[in-house]
Amino acid sequence: MKTLPSISIVIQTYNSEKTLNECLTSIIIQDYPKDKIEIIVVDGGSKDKTLEIANHFGVKIVNEKTRKPEAATAIGYNVAKNELIVNIPSDNILPHKNWLKVMVKPFLENNDIIATQPLRYTYNKNDTILNRYFALFGVNDPIPYYFNKRDRLSWIEDSWNLLGKAEDKEDYYLVRFESDKIPTLGANGYMVKREIIQKVTKDIYKFFHIDANLDLIKMGYNLYGIVKTDIFHKTGENIISYFKRRIRYFNIYQKDKSVRRYHVYDPKIDKIKLLKFIFFTITLIKPIYDALRGFSKIQDIAWFLHPIICLGILFIYGYATIRWKVKTFFLSVLEKFKN
Repeated sequence: MKTLPSISIVIQTYNSEKTLNECLTSIIIQDYPKDKIEIIVVDGGSKDKTLEIANHFGVKIVNEKTRKPEAATAIGYNVAKNELIVNIPSDNILPHKNWLKVMVKPFLENNDIIATQPLRYTYNKNDTILNRYFALFGVNDPIPYYFNKRDRLSWIEDSWNLLGKAEDKEDYYLVRFESDKIPTLGANGYMVKREIIQKVTKDIYKFFHIDANLDLIKMGYNLYGIVKTDIFHKTGENIISYFKRRIRYFNIYQKDKSVRRYHVYDPKIDKIKLLKFIFFTITLIKPIYDALRGFSKIQDIAWFLHPIICLGILFIYGYATIRWKVKTFFLSVLEKFKN
C-alpha cells in the first residue's frame, strides 16, 4: 500500500444529481489509501442538488463558467496535485472496490506507460436497455464502431483487436499507438500521469480529451495500458434524450472544428467508410447481422437497438450537417453584404 501512487480524481458536473451520489460512493469505498486520493468536482453552474451532494462527501469543488465539458476537464487536470489523474465523469460508477488498484498496476510494472483505461464498459442485465446496448457494443455512437476508431471492446470480442500494436500482459494489454492510428482515447475511467497530461492542458479552450492523446502520442508518449476491467457508464436515459445529446455534441464539434486535431470522420481517409456506413444502415443488413451475432453470445434484446440507433444517428447527423452548412452559408453571405 505504501508504494501505491497518489491519485487525483476529476469529475465534471452540471445538474448531475441523478448519478453523482453513486459515482462518489463508488470512489470512497475503494480499497486504496484515503490519504492518497484527491477528489475534484469541476461544476459548470448546477441548479439542482449537485453541489449539495458534493459538499456532503467533502470533496474539492471548482466552479467554472465555460459551459464546455472538455474545458472543465482541463481545468480539473490543471488543479490536480497528485501523481496520477483519473477522468471520471459524473455518470461513471466504479464497478468494484479494487478498481483503482487494478488500473494503477500497469504503471507499477512499466514506467514507460503514460496512461491506462478500462477494456470495456460494464454490462449489467438489470440496467436500462439503452445502457445495456452501449455496454454491449462498447460505444455510444456507431460511427466510431464502423470506422474502427472506438477504444473499448464489445462483449462479442474476447481480446484486443482495435488500433495499436498490443501485447497481452495477462491483466492488461500493453498497447503502443501511432499518431495516424489511434482510437478515441481519454474518457470514462482514463488514468494518466499528471506531469504528462499537463503538457497539453494549458489552453483549456483547445483541450479535447482525444486531441490531447493525439498530441501526446505525437510527442512520443505512446505506450498505454488497456486494463482488463470495465466501468459503468450510465449515459442512456431514453432514446430521444440520447439523440438530442448527440446533436448537441455535433454542434459543439462544428464550432470547435478549426482547433480540433483529431477527427472521427476525416474526409481525406474516411469517405469510403462513411459510404459503407450509410449503405449498411439503409439496408439494415450489417446492423442486424451484428445484433444477431451479439445475441448469440449474450441473450439480451438490447442488441437489437443497433439498427434503430444506426438509422437515428444517420438521420440526425445528416440533418445537423445540412443545417450547419446552410447556416454557415447564409452567415458568409451576410458578412459579404456587411463588407
